[in-house]
Amino acid sequence: MKIGPSILIGVCLCMVAWTAGCTGIGFGDVHYADGNLQVTVENPAEMVNGTVQVTVFEIRDFKQTEVTKIARSETLPTGTAALTFPMDLPPGDYKIYLYFMKGNERTVSVIKDIQV
Repeated sequence: MKIGPSILIGVCLCMVAWTAGCTGIGFGDVHYADGNLQVTVENPAEMVNGTVQVTVFEIRDFKQTEVTKIARSETLPTGTAALTFPMDLPPGDYKIYLYFMKGNERTVSVIKDIQV
């Protein structure tokens, strides 16, 4: 079976249209200082409302233990935003699970490692 060039072009255009706008929100650097977890968020599109969830796990003795979970509504402007989450973290190694949800849909999820 041969596929004609017009069908291939049509399929390619559909794929481009389907993936348009997928370069969305991204989580950047994560730092802990002075009792605050600071998270950089990049939003290349227009301002968006959603929920940011941060779950912190301490890593010790090859085990992962949940320390805290914070979820809150945020309005992310176009460009770079810095979000601050107050928390008390003693010295150690941590995994930070970051989520952005628009409605009930999780649109971004990232895991970051930090050392305090």
